[in-house]
Amino acid sequence: MSASLDRIIEEIVALSEADKARLLRRLREVLPLDSEDWAWLKLAEAAFNFWDNESDADYDHL
Repeated sequence: MSASLDRIIEEIVALSEADKARLLRRLREVLPLDSEDWAWLKLAEAAFNFWDNESDADYDHL
């Protein structure tokens, strides 16, 4: 990964949850994905819900 991409990721991690949600919505403006691609990504989100728990909360910010 390039240094500039690392910096962008650091900035994203520092955003509030509300700003992260707004960023995700705005990514559609800059990423060349069609609506079917976005639909598959949205559908896949649920597959990661089992990781959203208190027992591994320490890993949420790595």
